[in-house]
Amino acid sequence: MGAWKKLNQQDVYVTSYTAKKSWSASSGSLDTYGIQVLQANSSSTATFYLSDENTYSGSDVGDGQYPSLVYRSLSHLYFKNHNTSSGLLEVSSSYENFLESSLATGSRALGNNAMVYSIPRSKYGNRVEPGTFRFGEESHPALELYDDGEGVIRASSITGSQVGTIIYSHGQAIITETVQEGYYRVNPQQDVSWKSNVDIYTYNYTVRLSDYEYNFTQNPTALTGSDNSLRDNITGSYFQPYITTVGLYNDSNELIAVAKLSKPLPKSKNTETTIQVKLDI
Repeated sequence: MGAWKKLNQQDVYVTSYTAKKSWSASSGSLDTYGIQVLQANSSSTATFYLSDENTYSGSDVGDGQYPSLVYRSLSHLYFKNHNTSSGLLEVSSSYENFLESSLATGSRALGNNAMVYSIPRSKYGNRVEPGTFRFGEESHPALELYDDGEGVIRASSITGSQVGTIIYSHGQAIITETVQEGYYRVNPQQDVSWKSNVDIYTYNYTVRLSDYEYNFTQNPTALTGSDNSLRDNITGSYFQPYITTVGLYNDSNELIAVAKLSKPLPKSKNTETTIQVKLDI
């Protein structure tokens, strides 16, 4: 059994912190992590209707994707306002270009083909942590790709040549360089690693018990006899009840969370007792 106490608004507040978790999907396990492999092709002759010749059905793609539609989506979302020659942003408007950096090195260029590795939201949270994306097999160092932290995918090292673009907030790694794109189109199964960025919200509940409150026990084992009188060992002035559990209830008196203390806490008769409950969501 327990005792009830209503918390005031000032007894509850929310704090947050950012958690960063490392993920690693080995070659052959992209499906396990929900990573989609998409091919993009600019062919204007590709039909939008279902037909085998217009779908890409490489490993990890399932029933096939439409390269022409993927290409148009990439162009509209990420490359539309960039100069096709320099890769620099040349159109200024209210349109969201999903820029990852203000540096010139963050330029984007989309050729006729591209390969996309799409990480699901559940695996990157708010965004892929900049500078943590790695791609490719160690057995082919020349084809390993790195994220330089500015939204650019580079070959061999973070200072290597630009081979693609990564949109951190969407979990999209887009390989646009001709040689690299061609290789991964034939060999879509690659090792992929990254760090997720997730906001964790902590609800803090402060339970304050004054020295004159709750100096009794409602434990049924404290009663004895047919008249439910208190046992002799708890009737003395030195008796202190012990607190072991705090339950949080909503306005409908429904139990929503239970907090267990690491060890029983004696309730003081002389000073205020404060219990801090933290709930991460």
